Amino acid sequence: MTIETVLGPIEPAQLGVTLSHEHVLVSMGEDNHHYPWLFDWDVTHENAIRELCEAKAGGIDSLIDLTTPDLGRDVAFVRDVAEASGMHIVVATGIWRDVPRSFWARDIDRIADIFVHEIDMGIGDSGVRAGVIKVANDIGGVSPEGERVLRGAARACKRTGCPISTHQWAPEEVGRRQVEILADERVPMDRVCIGHSADTTDVGYLESLLREGVYLSMDRYPGAEGRPTWRERNATVRALIDRGWAHRLMLGHDHAPGAISVATVRGGRARPTEMTRYRFITDTAIPALIAEGVPQATIDVMMRDVPRRFLSGGE
Repeated sequence: MTIETVLGPIEPAQLGVTLSHEHVLVSMGEDNHHYPWLFDWDVTHENAIRELCEAKAGGIDSLIDLTTPDLGRDVAFVRDVAEASGMHIVVATGIWRDVPRSFWARDIDRIADIFVHEIDMGIGDSGVRAGVIKVANDIGGVSPEGERVLRGAARACKRTGCPISTHQWAPEEVGRRQVEILADERVPMDRVCIGHSADTTDVGYLESLLREGVYLSMDRYPGAEGRPTWRERNATVRALIDRGWAHRLMLGHDHAPGAISVATVRGGRARPTEMTRYRFITDTAIPALIAEGVPQATIDVMMRDVPRRFLSGGE
């Protein structure tokens, strides 16, 4: 089975070192589509290519872009920067936290039809086919409209084999309810990845999810104020490795660069030049794990084998 990328299908072996949960361009409120004059698209395009080229130079071959329509998904933009950088990018169907009102009462099988169309036929008129289904539930747990999206994703997964990657609020163990709903829909658990799982240091909770057969995306490196630091994230990853779960773990950043505003450029403020966040894991987190005794072979399992198996459904 091939893996769909924004530039077309590739063989699973071509995936290489892969980041599990990322974004190429995010726009809250879909401002990129509704108010495009607010942004300098030449500078935004240039910055995206720079970041992806830096990631490529740092040893990253592929990333899973979990940007949905309510996050301003723009597959034409992603296709352009993927072609310029040489990065393999898997794009998503599905819905994030801002569930459109049209989904609140839409029949669940019709929700599944939308996702299936983007997997089988392509996104809009781009010809780009989604390679993963994104769902999201945050603080407070799974809302009624969020549950409809989860169940629609489950049915699309069963019809197509396309895997599901979630956004959860790990401090409230929201992934537990996600797994319950997906299991109720009889989704094969090896087609599911529970995301943002490194936002908790509760190894017992994470291991309970792993026992259900799912993958975990240990992402949001290097962390943010009020959340686990990158060293704490590494310690959680290491604890799960020591318990025998490396074959179910993937690593990522949830890097979410936005479009660069015209006001920023006209105001003479510097264009972004800092090293891309896409490189933190390969430059900092992985060397620290290796220094603590994690074998390179185990790193390869998490960075190469697990994303390949998750996306392709193969061994």
